[in-house]
Amino acid sequence: MTPISLDDNIFFKIRFNTMHGDTDFYWRIIINDEEYLARSLDCRVNTFSDESFDKKANSTKWHIAGICRHFVIDEEGKAIFSN
Repeated sequence: MTPISLDDNIFFKIRFNTMHGDTDFYWRIIINDEEYLARSLDCRVNTFSDESFDKKANSTKWHIAGICRHFVIDEEGKAIFSN
């Protein structure tokens, strides 16, 4: 897997990936309407429950959300949120 790294004031949303099928990408991370898939999570920042309207699904979705300064998905598919 190609690593991903973002640095900014990042608002993120985490949802379980119900469409993971035979993959082990169990988590969907949404940042600025961009979706990233991850195998596991390491959240080193405060989180809170949140809801938003998902245009693709045409329904309200609930998720864990937070704000971080650094977001990485490493070569093993682990998403890391830190300050």
